[in-house]
Amino acid sequence: MDCYCTENEEKFIYCVENAEEKYVQNIEHAWFKRENGKFTKEYPNNIEHKDIIKNNFVKYGESMFKSEGNWKHSLKIFAEKCCQEKIKWYVFGSASETIIGVDIEPFDLDIIIHVDHFYKVEKLFLEYLMEPFVDNKKTWVVQYFGRICIDGIMIDVVAEEKLNEENNEYQNISWENYEIKVYPLLKRYYIEKEGKNRKERIEKIEEYMKKNGIKLGVDNNMH
Repeated sequence: MDCYCTENEEKFIYCVENAEEKYVQNIEHAWFKRENGKFTKEYPNNIEHKDIIKNNFVKYGESMFKSEGNWKHSLKIFAEKCCQEKIKWYVFGSASETIIGVDIEPFDLDIIIHVDHFYKVEKLFLEYLMEPFVDNKKTWVVQYFGRICIDGIMIDVVAEEKLNEENNEYQNISWENYEIKVYPLLKRYYIEKEGKNRKERIEKIEEYMKKNGIKLGVDNNMH
């Protein structure tokens, strides 16, 4: 697998070539478009830290798409740095389910950051930067987005006012000597049921809820 970046006057372009078919899903999961066997993703060519990003994508792109790291190790590094700098952050996605106790192995990590701390995280993890931290101006599914890769694990970092802890009830979990806030399991369950259509994951969550006496509610706030 060959990972590199090019640029022209208007665009900064990520390119992935010669990818084995078994990793195609991972690359497309990262919102890369496939055309003639090549995968690309574009940003406006006014982003910051282009040299760092180019070097990191060449060095670590393949391991990131292959998920060659250990998600627990990468999350510990992330947690340690955020705790030191008093960053407000919350775990979302499959890792939140795993941390709670569902029998799922995450491919990557999805992290929500308090809006006030979003760009602090970019500076804090500059050595791991894979994609720029940007404000999408409400033109995408989430307002703020950035991507880092810590030791072979992709970490998507997002932020939006409605996701701040004052606007949500995150669940507090003790994990590997860290106090971590995670997205509530019932909310994750309804997200999976309504949009993702991942049967195996839904069954794993249902299995965990049944084992732990968690009953499904009909509260629309769970959706």
